[in-house]
Amino acid sequence: MLTRVLRTVKLDTIDGRSEAGVFVRRVREGLLDQLGGDVTPAQRLLIEEAAKTALSAQAVGDYIMRQQSLVRADASLLPVVLQREVLVGSLTRLLLALGLKRADKPVENLATFLAARRQGG
Repeated sequence: MLTRVLRTVKLDTIDGRSEAGVFVRRVREGLLDQLGGDVTPAQRLLIEEAAKTALSAQAVGDYIMRQQSLVRADASLLPVVLQREVLVGSLTRLLLALGLKRADKPVENLATFLAARRQGG
């Protein structure tokens, strides 16, 4: 599915309504949520790259699963299998740099909450 989309669209111009755009948005939102929502500019860049890399890895994985065999006549793996492993390795490094544990979302203290309510906020 995604492979067809990736052939015709540059990754930096993906329409947010397309299947690829929805995938990238969901990955991005999931990572932002995992990191507590308030991220640094560096984290935001890593999140963007992770989302695009995840899209590429997913599309290549879909392509691989549609193949009759993953092995060529000389018993070597198809090059695309090795290329996917490179993508997955890159994605893993990005995710490790971001952190794999869920961050706590900032919680406002009671005094701040009550003050905001009194002001009508």
